[in-house]
Amino acid sequence: DHLRAQKRWGSEALDSEASALVRDSDLRLDLARAIEMLPDRMRAVFVLHDVEGLDHTEISQRLDVAEGTCRAQLFQARRILRELLGGERP
Repeated sequence: DHLRAQKRWGSEALDSEASALVRDSDLRLDLARAIEMLPDRMRAVFVLHDVEGLDHTEISQRLDVAEGTCRAQLFQARRILRELLGGERP
């Protein structure tokens, strides 16, 4: 009985882990789609900063725009993504 119970609980745990992975992959797909919907410059700033880890100085040099413009576009990109994904600000 003990082995049968372990087997049963083990499969339920795997099922819940699998459904969590599916939710995570769905979220990643939703995020990828939302990022694609951003205007080109905003998408570039968002990806360079939040994905690639560049700072605003590096981004402004790469994109040949003012550093303040990069900051503003990153702020707007994050706001739009929150809206597209239906999330609220923490």
